[in-house]
Amino acid sequence: MSVFDDYFVAHGPEELQDIQVHERPDGSSVIETVTCRPVRVWEKRPDGSLVELHDEAADAALEAFWAAVDNDEIKNDSGENDR
Repeated sequence: MSVFDDYFVAHGPEELQDIQVHERPDGSSVIETVTCRPVRVWEKRPDGSLVELHDEAADAALEAFWAAVDNDEIKNDSGENDR
């Protein structure tokens, strides 16, 4: 079994972090938004269900996941590690 059998990692929904209005010299304005997509981690249970991990448990699972990716344990469809 590998870390990929134990965990499911995905991006969460896009969240708005900041919004600013910048005035231009010509009198027009530009609206700038900063968004993020948080990484979410679920543990796969023997019955096939998923339980979302938080805090230290999520951090530990992500470290194991990215270590496996760095060790070329995951490949894309063409057989390459595209991280």
